[in-house]
Amino acid sequence: MRIILMTGKGGVGKTSVAAATGLRCAELGYRTLVLSTDPAHSLADSFDLELSHEPKKIRENLWGAELDALVELADNWSAVQRYITQVLQARGLDGVQAEELAILPGMDEIFGLVRMKRHYDEGEYDVLIIDSAPTGTALRLLSLPEVGGWYMRRFYKPLQGLSVALRPLVEPLFKPIAGFSLPDKEVMDAPYEFYEQIEALEKVLTDNTQTTVRLVTNPERMVIKESLRAHAYLSLYNVATDMVVANRIIPDSVTDPFSSAGRKPGAI
Repeated sequence: MRIILMTGKGGVGKTSVAAATGLRCAELGYRTLVLSTDPAHSLADSFDLELSHEPKKIRENLWGAELDALVELADNWSAVQRYITQVLQARGLDGVQAEELAILPGMDEIFGLVRMKRHYDEGEYDVLIIDSAPTGTALRLLSLPEVGGWYMRRFYKPLQGLSVALRPLVEPLFKPIAGFSLPDKEVMDAPYEFYEQIEALEKVLTDNTQTTVRLVTNPERMVIKESLRAHAYLSLYNVATDMVVANRIIPDSVTDPFSSAGRKPGAI
């Protein structure tokens, strides 16, 4: 499977470029999925139709989908969410507040990675185009396997084994005092399973024969500087950049006053 990640500063047009790339891949005969993992989805607007969490066929060889973090949460994180909700309710929070706080910050970003890995494993498509979050968020995701691996191997894995072993002995004394149970094996296994999927995905992301990033930029000084930084960080993580798309460059043939303002000296 060929994976193309589209990223860039917010508002540069990466969704439009992702949609156009998907259309071209489909025209060339490749079964293509364009997946939006940006929390502020606009892929459906680019295709001018409704999209949902599950891939929807747009035209021959082309499908589109917008990641719904709540659906991924129910499928992959429900056991942990129930346990955190139970703990928060025991500490005095009502049901709605406890359920909202049980969704940890940044989980939607992690679910995007897990969804990518699932499509890669299923192999239903020839090309997977990711309309990702703005540059800063995308770069943070690349650091998850390295940073998360350090904590998981040195702290979480030993704690996981200890918790499973001690739970039958400690539970009868713990629950009456604390008001909630100790985490069971299903709850303890879920975070490590997430880490294993993300670690496996790292090998795919750093395989330059399969995965590349395309930076979308505008001819503006601040946007170009961010794109240069992004290229440097991607190189540090061994993720290849195979193209820089300079969007919103107005041809000289366009002469109306509104568009010509973008060609004034100092625009870059």
